[in-house]
Amino acid sequence: MNYFAHLHIASVTNTSWVGNLLGDFSVDANQLDSDLLVGWRLHQKVDVMVDKHEASLLFRSMSRKGRRRFSGIVQDIAMDYWLIQYWGRFSDVSLEKFCDQALVGLVKDKDRSPDRLKSMIRSLEHENWLSNLGTMEGVDKAIRSIMRRWKHGEHLQGFVDDLPSVIAQAEAPFLSLYPDLLDYVALEMKRAEATHSLG
Repeated sequence: MNYFAHLHIASVTNTSWVGNLLGDFSVDANQLDSDLLVGWRLHQKVDVMVDKHEASLLFRSMSRKGRRRFSGIVQDIAMDYWLIQYWGRFSDVSLEKFCDQALVGLVKDKDRSPDRLKSMIRSLEHENWLSNLGTMEGVDKAIRSIMRRWKHGEHLQGFVDDLPSVIAQAEAPFLSLYPDLLDYVALEMKRAEATHSLG
């Protein structure tokens, strides 16, 4: 899951918007405030669950131009695309309202964010592009952003070259995976609450 899905999970679990994004940024978990730490831990658990899910294994095994070992990176972005396409199935809040809520929550904790996340939040303040992650152009831009930052970014070019096919391949895995993921995070929150009450 990429930014959009982690923000959705923050909303359904009532945990920190910034905290749920921190897993994609360089931070020292031992230095995080307690609310951010809850979100960071949830992000880590989500990533592990998604990586092991049979739908993810299926997506990574599909034939395409891009190298299989890097397909998980693209899967995360493609999953955001499909979450936005099927938004009404997973939320009673309109897409526009959700994007506004996410921005407000991120801005509130901007000063507690690492520099690169601060920069991202500032860009959202200038123009809230979250819903653009549900467009082919937005997916292309997200992948190219990773390509620029990552020293092995050229290995993602094959996915960009075949992007419509890659996006289409992700639809069925998303529909299989995401309901399971929401059930998983709900269970994790219940476990956390039970542990806290016992403590």
